[in-house]
Amino acid sequence: MQLFNYSKSIRLWLILLLFANVARAGAQTTTELPALKVSGKQLVDPTGKAIQLHGVMDTPNRYFNGWRWQSWKPGYDTADIPPCLNFFEKIFTAITDKSQGSYCNVFRLHMDPCWTNSGNATNEADISKFSLARYKTFLNQLYIPLIKKALAHGLYVIVRPPGVCPQNIKVGDGYQNYLKTVWQEFAQHEEIKALAGKVSIELANEPVNVYSANGVKYGYDYGKGQFLAPNALHDFFQPVVDVIRQAGFTGIIWVPGAGYQSNYVGYKEYPISDNNFGYAVHVYSGWYGNITDNNCNPQTFITNFHNDVPVVDFKPVMVTEIDWSPEDPGRTSEGHYNEWNQWVVPNFGSWATGSTSKWGAAWKAVHDHFGNIGMTLTHTHDYLDIDEYLANGTVRPAFQNAKKYNLFEECCAYACFQWYKEWWEKQQNASGIGSVASSQEVAHTYYYNIRGEQVEKPQKGVYIIKQVLKDGTVRNRKVLSSE
Repeated sequence: MQLFNYSKSIRLWLILLLFANVARAGAQTTTELPALKVSGKQLVDPTGKAIQLHGVMDTPNRYFNGWRWQSWKPGYDTADIPPCLNFFEKIFTAITDKSQGSYCNVFRLHMDPCWTNSGNATNEADISKFSLARYKTFLNQLYIPLIKKALAHGLYVIVRPPGVCPQNIKVGDGYQNYLKTVWQEFAQHEEIKALAGKVSIELANEPVNVYSANGVKYGYDYGKGQFLAPNALHDFFQPVVDVIRQAGFTGIIWVPGAGYQSNYVGYKEYPISDNNFGYAVHVYSGWYGNITDNNCNPQTFITNFHNDVPVVDFKPVMVTEIDWSPEDPGRTSEGHYNEWNQWVVPNFGSWATGSTSKWGAAWKAVHDHFGNIGMTLTHTHDYLDIDEYLANGTVRPAFQNAKKYNLFEECCAYACFQWYKEWWEKQQNASGIGSVASSQEVAHTYYYNIRGEQVEKPQKGVYIIKQVLKDGTVRNRKVLSSE
């Protein structure tokens, strides 16, 4: 196979890499954040290096933001935008402040319906008050500015539609059409299209029961002893994916499953047809075979997760909701029933009750075992002590209230301050740039020294591996020492 001379291109690549590393040492801006795409079961940057995302989710809503940027008032209008943006500017600064130990690199943005509804909806699943005119207004004046602020702090952004799925959704129903409307408007926006690779789309939040076009409920029927309507998930979400692509958005799409984003079995037989997507999953204590502090065997969690989310074998997975804190012995908070109508005993302020040394350790085993899972905690206050930061600029983990009972280190905030740093450093220190393909994929392998000259494979030192794959793809990887 005749190849053109790569010496100049390799030298140029090394020079560009040097400048990129220097720039990365300072504050990251929107233009410095490399675009990501899906390659096999990984997210990769332009060099082919696998990237995992870890961060938080939040929503621009006075109530859910703890009234920190504005006290109660009726409705939301353009006058409310400046204090909201100012608040999130501070949040983005805090969760990316590596000098104080925070290592988030992704933010999940809920386009909260408090801005897009005209009138009071009965609940978050009620789309009867949705106003396309308001959505267009606040997409331009609030959501896109929020996205740009996050990107400027080195945070990739996953965008979720306003509200949550109704309990029952069906192929061809009003909610499917609602999602098409929301995402067509979003995807065709020129600023959003320009940010593809830095901004990604999560199609919906927590579908529960999904029905096929002929009214059959997706899932396993224990009475009949068979899995029903395995095509329902594909048939509901594929048309939404198609609308997004037709609108011109080329970035990553995150596809949800059923059962509050816990079941993806149907996608094995009826996969989504697209070349740049992954799956958005939710994980809480008590899910996946009732994995809790009382039942936290890591291998069981790995097996159960794989059974319900088999797509992890061939596509990247983003866990867009997860949190935990242990049982509160002082009962200073209230318990609640979770999505599965299971009683959740009072904890220190998270949605799910669990301990890092038990349930959390089992979850980390799942995350590390598969190697292609990212995660965003369910809220900023699951990661950051927001009030402490707003008061004096100190970044520290949330759940300081658990220290009274010596349970602070059992909360997700403390764990994620450790894990996010660990995962970030592992990613930064990974040998080389780009990913080495398996031998079955490689047509030719070439080696270059740092001057860009082709050489035999070095025994040690710094050199470049260039792989030409059988499909014509080229991968470059810098090696810091002998393999």
